[in-house]
Amino acid sequence: MRFFRFSGISQRFFQPAWPLAGLLLCAGGITAQAQTSGSNPRAVVVKVVADASGRPVSDLQASDFAVFDNGSPQRIASVRLEQGDSPHPVVVLFDLLNAGESSRGAIWKAIKTELPRLQSPGPLYLYLLVADGSLYPVHALPAMAAAPLAANLDWLKDIGPSLDAAMQRVSQLKPQDFRAASPTSLQSRFKASCEALENMRAMMARVPGPKELLWVTYGVPSAIQLVDHTWFDGVPLLRQLGTRFVRSGTTVYTADPGMNLQAGVLDRDSLEILAGVTGGRAFSTIDLNRAITQMEADALTHYTLAYQPSSKNWDGKFHKLRVTVARKGVHVQAAAGYYAVSGS
Repeated sequence: MRFFRFSGISQRFFQPAWPLAGLLLCAGGITAQAQTSGSNPRAVVVKVVADASGRPVSDLQASDFAVFDNGSPQRIASVRLEQGDSPHPVVVLFDLLNAGESSRGAIWKAIKTELPRLQSPGPLYLYLLVADGSLYPVHALPAMAAAPLAANLDWLKDIGPSLDAAMQRVSQLKPQDFRAASPTSLQSRFKASCEALENMRAMMARVPGPKELLWVTYGVPSAIQLVDHTWFDGVPLLRQLGTRFVRSGTTVYTADPGMNLQAGVLDRDSLEILAGVTGGRAFSTIDLNRAITQMEADALTHYTLAYQPSSKNWDGKFHKLRVTVARKGVHVQAAAGYYAVSGS
């Protein structure tokens, strides 16, 4: 008997209640943050961030790392330190769809007060995920970006009035089927959230090079019990969505306001799944200055680790990854898994 655990509750086999038709591709032909190498389609390449007490660690060797693919230890073929000198573009997505009205004030205030105080940020953009599932730009990405973006932060001087005006414009868009707590409403909200994130991914894909998304949200449930007592399992869809972000050069981070039953229901498991597949982090805080500073540090100093699993590895299924380091006091951050599709 197979069991799956979500939010501390074990349930029997979950059946998806509906497909995201045309939105998320199947696993075939896609890998996650652990990507197969173009020069060696049988190699898996993993981005690994290492830090000690919040400071990047830049002197690790291959012998310091260990990699486990679906629990099996792997022989590391190479480790390369990657260091940059300029921050990547960052998009902040303020989620109104998955937050109660009473919970928005703290995030609203944090955005207005913290973003202007960022230290040496790179290009920065701000969108709202509106209650009807649409995206509203407060400061939009360029329609087409043929070259790396330059940091232009003059808009942050007027972020307070700009955000207030945007919130006023979108405040009337509140579809009834998203607000109720019924299974049908939860499924609609899950679908609308994934579609919005896919649209955000597509816009970010036009920007060349690596970039990061910070989704400020209470999250969506990854498992929903239906009226017929079966279960909808959103984990495969979240993994596929994360995989598409990676192929677009985007690492997903999330920030949540923490548990507050009066302000909103927190579904952190979905945030950890989505961010984990891309190699990002799920921050349990809306300290945006801290979150974006950590995101920039991850981007500027990390390792590229490669290994070559056995030929039996390439089964097209999702493989869980675990990367550890032997040095005491060093924490590593890497993708939680990948789709084992050779040559993708």
